[in-house]
This record gives sequence, structure tokens and C-alpha cells, in this order.
Amino acid sequence: MDLRLRWHVFRCRRQSDTRSRFLLELARAVARAPRAPDAAPMLEIGTRSGGSALLMLRVLRMVYRGLGPPPMVLTVDPYGARPYEGAPFVYDERHYRAMKRNLAGYANHVHYMMDSELFVRELEHLYLWGGGVKRPLDRFTLVYLDGSHDPDIVWFEIERLLPRVVPGGFLMVDDTDWFGGAVRRRLDGAAARMGVQVRHNGKQSIVAA
Repeated sequence: MDLRLRWHVFRCRRQSDTRSRFLLELARAVARAPRAPDAAPMLEIGTRSGGSALLMLRVLRMVYRGLGPPPMVLTVDPYGARPYEGAPFVYDERHYRAMKRNLAGYANHVHYMMDSELFVRELEHLYLWGGGVKRPLDRFTLVYLDGSHDPDIVWFEIERLLPRVVPGGFLMVDDTDWFGGAVRRRLDGAAARMGVQVRHNGKQSIVAA
């Protein structure tokens, strides 16, 4: 399994600005997430060129081969020419085109063109159709946060999305070493109260629900 995951990381690495060791951690979490014929979707906030979402979709296709349709992968990013907190990057239309090109072949992908704060606030009103049934977006098997790196925004995402992660699922936060490690320290301090386990892999923080 791990060799196959490394192969998928290799195939997706050129579409992502995330290093291979961190993409491999994401691939492992996707492969270990709870499985079921009607498994809750996975969520990525901060899509950029779609490299990490492509990895999630490829791993799900591999894991669910012979088991039925893989769960949905939802991505959230407003795009547009906007600054990137904590770094001298600016998004532009190239990232949006790359995302569409990389993920177009996957019917189990849905993109929401909005920022995370709006998406989280609208969750109560969003739903997906599956098997002829309308399903609310109230549970996720995996949440991957790599959008805004502003500590207050990231904590807003964590507080509202972690309770929606199913038992055995994961919430992964990228770049928690930014801004003096503010998010990392807050996670460590709140882990016992939240009833979760937190570990750190370089710049990533992984929360096991």
C-alpha cells in the first residue's frame, strides 16, 4: 500500500507546491480514513492548482476500487488576484485554470468558489445528492486545511469543522509553523478539552478524531 501511495504522490507532486513528505502524510490519511458505501465526503480548504486534491482523488479511486463509488471530495477556494497571508504570493487566473484542468476528470469532485469563512457559515444550508437521497454536509471523513494561514481564520475553521469529522477520521492543518506557531500551540493546548490526539509532522499538524 505504501509503495502505491508513494507512486500517487510522485504523479501529483508537480501539480503542488507541497513537498513529497507532506503529500505522503496526506495520502496515508486518505487511505486510512473510515470507509463505507456511503462514506462522508472529504474536504480541502485552499485548492490553489489542485495538486493535493488530485492526490486525494487518486488515492480514493485506488482504495474504493471494487467497493463502489468513492466518496466526494469538496474543495473551497475563492481564487481571484488576492494576497497570500504570510508570503509574497498572489493568486491569479492561472491557478484556477490549473485546478480545473487537474480535477476535471473526477466526477466525485465539487468545487465551491468562496472563502472558508463563507463556506463554513453556509454549511447548514449546503447538501449533496447521492443514491437519490439529499444528504446534508454535516460530516467529513477528512478535512485538510491549507487556505488562509491567518491564525484567527485557521482557528475559526478548526473549531467549526473538527466537530464534523467522523470518529476515526482526520483533520490536517498545513503550515502550522507560520506566524510563530500560533495555531500549533493553540492545538496542543486545546487537545485534551477537544478529546482528540494531535501530532506534528514538520510544518503539518494532524488531529485524529
